Amino acid sequence: MGVDLDLNINKHIEKHDIEEIILSLGYKKTEFDNTYFWFDYDYRSTRGCWFSFGYNREYFIEGQDRQVKTSMETSTKAGRSYYDLQMQIDTIKLLEERFGGTVYGDGEEGYFENDLPKLSRTDIACGFAYINFKRNLAMVEGLIEDVDLERIKNYEENGLPLIFEKNYLRNNTLLPFFVSVMENFLKTFTYRYIETNEEAQNIIYKKKDRQLPYNVVKKLINGEKNIIDIEIEEYSFQNFKSANRAFIKYIGIDLFKDILSHKIPVEGQEKTLVTVLTEMIDYRHKLIHEALLNNTLGKNKMKCYHSSLELLGNVLVSYLLEKRDIRIDLEEEL
Repeated sequence: MGVDLDLNINKHIEKHDIEEIILSLGYKKTEFDNTYFWFDYDYRSTRGCWFSFGYNREYFIEGQDRQVKTSMETSTKAGRSYYDLQMQIDTIKLLEERFGGTVYGDGEEGYFENDLPKLSRTDIACGFAYINFKRNLAMVEGLIEDVDLERIKNYEENGLPLIFEKNYLRNNTLLPFFVSVMENFLKTFTYRYIETNEEAQNIIYKKKDRQLPYNVVKKLINGEKNIIDIEIEEYSFQNFKSANRAFIKYIGIDLFKDILSHKIPVEGQEKTLVTVLTEMIDYRHKLIHEALLNNTLGKNKMKCYHSSLELLGNVLVSYLLEKRDIRIDLEEEL
């Protein structure tokens, strides 16, 4: 839930005096009157911090209604990081030191403690990638359709068109998005890890066999791309062998050994994640490159692929926490 920390002052404080402090802290003006927002985009913030002020507002304080000449309010939302909450506290402290007044934290006089965990930049950067991955999976789960596979096979055997089997067509067209969700997660996770780890970046800088074409050098000079963008393009994250080279080289994780070797029940059998997900990728390639629809993509198989993707994320989260003390499940941590 949200947390409020306010400063009530029984005298008029000019707007330019308030803004002098607020803008110096890095707050930006918003579209709303006398409302400002702070966010550390260097992977310190998760939700940011809001600040607003007003004049001659009515408040219910200590059992009675009171009018406050100048009120200054900060708020942070659920899922806030340690640094978001600390900025909220520091903002009010600085304003109190300058203008005086009385501080109220969630309706009670005084400050509150910042007891949130100090997540690293890697935790937060890779955590954003994981949040996006989970949200995509949650979004597509409700799009999986129930399909009468026997009827589909009968249609095919008798040469009948499948134009009215919309559920069947939806599952087939949904499959490439499943693969894209997985690819984007693995790619973004790798990118964010390199971006927030100097040791990983140094691996790129120490490469001696790199010769960049002039068009790439131009993009680097113009700021269209950075060196991590160029490096990431060398790997395909739809191909586990290629993705694994990047994971081993920059993150120190063997996808096949540490993540993809985990098993999932499939039609009464146990299969490894790599087996199930490789099958999904192969079906996607045939659909995209050969326009070949798959007559086995019923609800159960699509749910199996969806569960396998969830397990991929869960296993990676657990491995990072247990082996590397990297905490990317931000919803759990915060």
